Amino acid sequence: MSHTRDEETAQVEQAPSASGNPAGHPPRWAWWVIGIVIPVLGIAATVWTTSAKAPSSSAPPAQTPRSTPPESPSAPGRAPSQAPSVSAAPTGAVPAAFLGVWEGSISDDTGEHHRRMTIRQGKVGDEMVTTRTTSNATGSSIQCRGTGTLVAADSGTIELDTMVTESIPSGRCKSIGEQTLTLLDDNRVRYQTGEATGILTRQG
Repeated sequence: MSHTRDEETAQVEQAPSASGNPAGHPPRWAWWVIGIVIPVLGIAATVWTTSAKAPSSSAPPAQTPRSTPPESPSAPGRAPSQAPSVSAAPTGAVPAAFLGVWEGSISDDTGEHHRRMTIRQGKVGDEMVTTRTTSNATGSSIQCRGTGTLVAADSGTIELDTMVTESIPSGRCKSIGEQTLTLLDDNRVRYQTGEATGILTRQG
């Protein structure tokens, strides 16, 4: 009888539960719930961690540093190179040896006078000379100012035609007309008209 009771007890302990699962084991639907809840919790934890690390929307955007090209270094002790200004040299028919200021004494039948001539570059027909003549030959001081144009030129001679533009005192000067300058050397020219002659020297 005792042996039969022990077998019945063992059979009771090994008998399945009413839900169809062995005694002491969770039901099958519980595994389904666990299989769903755990992944959901994992996703929620990942989302929360990511949002916690994300920068606040109110923070100012990072500024990208502006790229500025470096200046080209210049050689020590030298100023930055600049394009040289090119000015066109005046062109004309007057030989370079005649350009500049000339002064000297000239003589005519009235006496000796001091003549000053400033010669610039120009072509035939251009106004390219200014003149000033002072004299005390008549016993009073006379000053005559004028301008002249180029009549002809070659390497050693230029011909001019001058006229009076100012007379001090008024009416005491007369235009000389055509005159010739002949180059003697780098610093002297011979001045000659129909009535006067003299030597002019370069000034400056």
